[in-house]
Amino acid sequence: MPANTYRLSSRERTAQQLEKSKPANVSRHPTFRKRKQIRTWKQVIGGALLLPLGCITAFTLVEMFFRSLTRADFWRSEQFIFFTTGGLAWAVAYLAGWRPVHAYVLGHELSHLIVARAFGGKIFDWSASPTGGYVETNKSNTWITLAPYLIPFYSLAVMLLFGLLGIFWSLHDPVRLPIGSHGVTLAPVWFFYAALGLTWWFHATYTIKTVLTHQSDLERNGEFFSMSLIFLFNILLITALYLAASPSPGHEFIELGRCWIGTVSWLWGLISMVVAS
Repeated sequence: MPANTYRLSSRERTAQQLEKSKPANVSRHPTFRKRKQIRTWKQVIGGALLLPLGCITAFTLVEMFFRSLTRADFWRSEQFIFFTTGGLAWAVAYLAGWRPVHAYVLGHELSHLIVARAFGGKIFDWSASPTGGYVETNKSNTWITLAPYLIPFYSLAVMLLFGLLGIFWSLHDPVRLPIGSHGVTLAPVWFFYAALGLTWWFHATYTIKTVLTHQSDLERNGEFFSMSLIFLFNILLITALYLAASPSPGHEFIELGRCWIGTVSWLWGLISMVVAS
């Protein structure tokens, strides 16, 4: 896996290197102590809040999904069928040896770049190639560092593209294509669902591969905190896609909330029983 990162401007990197090169009482330096304190608090937040929230939401989503599979209106829906088709297409291509590393690195670095600009950062230089990439900026925070792992870049691009097309063209209207002797009738929205499924699983596959390798992006905020936030954020994104695919999103959202509270109550009871024993 190529090395992907974003980095500070050369001036700020020089200042950091100078700070780290001070041998005397470096552990007592206010800047060093502040950074260490922030990382410690992030580890606490990751363990006490982010990871439990991610696990509870994941358990709830699995329960809701299995409930949905018993209802024909979900697993026979266009959203589920074509999203799954796109995911299967990605799985087949990946298992056949297709590795679009350059596309991943490009999306990775553009995610850093766009989020850095959104936070008001200046971009001094950036690069993306199959062997790795970087973005050089004067802005640094958690969201910029972890942006590629939190944002499915190509899925958002698909949403934006089809959203713009939907302004001028009804994507649900069937289109008859003169293929073969009888022709084929297709709805453009099917391609949207399939492209969304393919790009989402592309994002999930390379996110998992990347976090399992040595990445400076994760080390900046502490690996445990970073992975806890990535896990929670991606579970929330999957939940949002599930709700959007439901024939009645409002009802499913209420039911999801009930299941989530039920899962919390069950876990609390289990913990209380273990502690009492």
